Amino acid sequence: MSMFEIDGAITAIGQSIFDNEVVVYAYLEITDTAGTRTMIEKVAVCNDVGAVLGMGLSGRYYVDQIFRRSNSFRCQLWGVKTDRVAVIDRRNLRAQIGFLKILYGIVTIPILGLGFFLIVSGIRLLILSASYDRQRTFVGSRNGSVPPPLPARVVRI
Repeated sequence: MSMFEIDGAITAIGQSIFDNEVVVYAYLEITDTAGTRTMIEKVAVCNDVGAVLGMGLSGRYYVDQIFRRSNSFRCQLWGVKTDRVAVIDRRNLRAQIGFLKILYGIVTIPILGLGFFLIVSGIRLLILSASYDRQRTFVGSRNGSVPPPLPARVVRI
């Protein structure tokens, strides 16, 4: 799965487009304490995380890479944990896109069966979404033990 965490501070925020539910930033640049910069391109930020997101915010960021290539967005920033605040987003864009692909696939099946490809990719997104527990990763399991950290990436995304 392409979920990972990044520790550091936000040092650059690109231009954005928004509606009532999500803001899509052209890029977010996060710099860790060693000075390594990670740039996340075309990142969607929903309202819960967007309320605390800003330049200079330092902490741990949780990112879900939904698409490898996309015109609209590639990743969702779904959680932020700092010394003062911890926010996890209520919206799971991976699951929402999976449902939409299945619906579009059902509608487009009569057109030479092209809808089957959408249905298969939508089911794949839903399976990936269900296989990873965001809440458990963010706050830990119920018995007090902290789950292993997600793989850290220090690459351009």
